[in-house]
Amino acid sequence: MKNSILKYLPLLFIFLFTACEVEDIMSDDELIDAIINTEEKVLILESDLPIDAKNTMSSDIPDDFFDRGKLATQLGYQINMRTFDFFFLGAKSDDIFFDLTGRELFRSEGYNKNDDKKDDDGKDDKSDKSDKDGKKDGKKDRKKNCFFLEYPVSLELPDGSTVEVNDKKEAVESLKKWFNQNPDMKAKAGLVFPVSIYWVENKEKTKYDVESEIEMKELFAKCKGSKDKEEKD
Repeated sequence: MKNSILKYLPLLFIFLFTACEVEDIMSDDELIDAIINTEEKVLILESDLPIDAKNTMSSDIPDDFFDRGKLATQLGYQINMRTFDFFFLGAKSDDIFFDLTGRELFRSEGYNKNDDKKDDDGKDDKSDKSDKDGKKDGKKDRKKNCFFLEYPVSLELPDGSTVEVNDKKEAVESLKKWFNQNPDMKAKAGLVFPVSIYWVENKEKTKYDVESEIEMKELFAKCKGSKDKEEKD
């Protein structure tokens, strides 16, 4: 057993040395560009990601979910995300990038994130719900909703079929499954109204019944207004 462990130590050393070496000589912008442009990429599962990358996705990007992942050899990871935003269910979101250790990589301010959005043919992918304001995609830019769905709810998928889900995990898995089977579909999914939501403000929850997408958008606008006010204060 001891000999088996010792046998893999050189490989572990090489991996760590390579990761540190890349970190030392490349900025985040340069490393992201290298990951995007290299042809040496292999498809991976979400379970293949480093633990730090998984933690970042679950804690800092709760309204997006893993769609497809690629490992660029000796560079890092490019992850295609889809959103769980109520108005863009299943639509493509911003790609995120990690180095080999699982540290998230960020673009510098002023960078146009459209340049990171390419489809499988290398062309610009404009079918997503990504933030195109050119700001640095840091944690502070990821605003969370003021309200949350009460489950169960029904989702209407782009082909007109519906599925009832009992929690967010089931909803995400249903969307993942459908879009994996229909990767070229540009349409989004949607909620089947009416739904109930919990509005959270000052750590207090208030329940509302929402009859239509228009009412949901009004709540979203109210939420955005309150968040903007908090930032100014």
